[in-house]
Amino acid sequence: MILGLLVQAILPAISLYVALLLRLDLDESRISYSAIAVWAPVLIGLRLIALIYFNAHIGLWRYVSVPDLIAVAKSTTAATIVFGIIGLLIIDPFEIPRSVYLIEWGAHIFLAGGLRMAVRVGRERLKDAGEDQAPKRKIVIIGAGDAGAAFCAQIKSTPEFRLDPVAILDDDPSKIGQSLIGVPVAGSIDALISVVQKYDADIVVIAIPAATTEQRTRIVNLCREAHVEFRILPGTDELLEGNVSISKLRRVDVADLLGRPETHLDEPALRATFTNKTVMITGGAGTIGSELARRVIAFEPSTLILIDRAENPLVLLEYELRAEIKENGPEGIDLVTRIADVTDPVSIRKIMTQYGVDVVLHAAAHKHVYLMEDAPADAVFNNVGGVLNVARAAQECGASTFVLVSTDKAVSPTSVMGATKRMSELAIRELGAGETTHFAAVRFGNVLGSNGSVIPIFQQQIESGGPVTVTHPEAERYFMTAHEAAGLILTTAAIGDNQEIYLLNMGTPVSIDSLARTMIELSGMVPDKDITIEYTGLKTGEKLTEILSSDQEELGETANEKLMLIRNTGNGGASLDELDEFIAAVRNLTDDEVKEGIRRIVPDYKINGGG
Repeated sequence: MILGLLVQAILPAISLYVALLLRLDLDESRISYSAIAVWAPVLIGLRLIALIYFNAHIGLWRYVSVPDLIAVAKSTTAATIVFGIIGLLIIDPFEIPRSVYLIEWGAHIFLAGGLRMAVRVGRERLKDAGEDQAPKRKIVIIGAGDAGAAFCAQIKSTPEFRLDPVAILDDDPSKIGQSLIGVPVAGSIDALISVVQKYDADIVVIAIPAATTEQRTRIVNLCREAHVEFRILPGTDELLEGNVSISKLRRVDVADLLGRPETHLDEPALRATFTNKTVMITGGAGTIGSELARRVIAFEPSTLILIDRAENPLVLLEYELRAEIKENGPEGIDLVTRIADVTDPVSIRKIMTQYGVDVVLHAAAHKHVYLMEDAPADAVFNNVGGVLNVARAAQECGASTFVLVSTDKAVSPTSVMGATKRMSELAIRELGAGETTHFAAVRFGNVLGSNGSVIPIFQQQIESGGPVTVTHPEAERYFMTAHEAAGLILTTAAIGDNQEIYLLNMGTPVSIDSLARTMIELSGMVPDKDITIEYTGLKTGEKLTEILSSDQEELGETANEKLMLIRNTGNGGASLDELDEFIAAVRNLTDDEVKEGIRRIVPDYKINGGG
């Protein structure tokens, strides 16, 4: 710091001399050295005081940045104003002409800023020239906005990452032909293939935080055609938190290509439903349950109760939520975690009575289709009996709202799991007739990345070197993110009508074969070359393509564009007494008898996928 101050103490004397020389037409004989001897120390003192006042003396020159240069400019300007006032009042203009003050101001900013920049550039060049340095990877950046600029600036200021931005692409015509931090905006995104070839680029970085799924897919497809590696920067939420950095650079994930834009949630309705209420989530440690918990917290319930049988994930979730509440609030939430089985009436009623639950979000269920084919009694007992048990406890404790998380597999079911979900839909319709508690159900498809689902299985197979197993080359499924599903489940709790079933708009189904190939490519490998794909055949109970509603069901609109109302709940039905009798007897029945019992209640259920 002392050495830096000494160097900066010399600069005002140099800048004053240079200013006089420029003003006097480079005629050194006209310079009054006696005036310099008198007033240069005054100027030096003013400059040093201003540097210290604006903290412009403490920045490390080898890392100088725009804020450092702005501080230098501020300190220079302040010192020049004071020195100029002194000069106008005291100094003879024949010794120091009036215009010298302005010229000296510019000369000093040039010298002080330029010296700092020279140190930084020199250091970076020396590091780059080191014999042990690996060759730099050439980068093409997609997006000439704030995120692209921030990322490009960090690359340039951090040579140890060995990255070299060679071109930027953007669809804004006004930016094409310009440059961003010295990097040319070489064309539109459609020019990616030719730009990659021209610059011999090694990697493409997608730096458009607000990019839609369609935009990301388009860019990824172009990267594939160009046979170039690609990465992505964080989304808009992380950009707003200032998290755009090389450390945040990651591989493109399948969720980036399959997810949808966040739907608008009715904040006032959600706050009216959850704020200062006691909310219970069953299956709280699961993918959907845990995401529901994260989102409910934002609406400040008085108590949040998480119920699950899986103690390890429940403990981890509790630690996560308590840390989140402590760091970001809101304060005053009573977070309760309980190990309990939804089929146990004693434990469930005890918990709900103790806390006086207002809202129940029932996400607990056996969900794996092929496993339930071999355990139909357990599927009925958990997926139907558990629903009835929790729903009745909700009625008894005076809860206002109960939302059942259902599935598209409940429509014209070909599996035990889907049929039991259909039974649970019918069960809450019957319970809703009492009108003491508001009952609703919401259907959706596969959740991206949920425990035991196809995506983490594919990922594990890819990491193991393959093969990736796909049931059928024409199999399709609907996908959504856990965040999207949770938001719309909460919306159902807020706006859903009693005894109604709602359906989430999940867009178009996704080919599982295409999904597997995409995941292999996103891992930097080639399908059928680096990783093979094997077709294993549909498992018992699985459909080739899921449907969202049956022929007997009509879809209507709601206030939320992503949430549709099923006006007619289709075939099937049973009294609560019949359901209770079946559940009580199901443990003593053979698998075939259980499936026949299910079909009596759900007539369009196709046993073992057959007629």
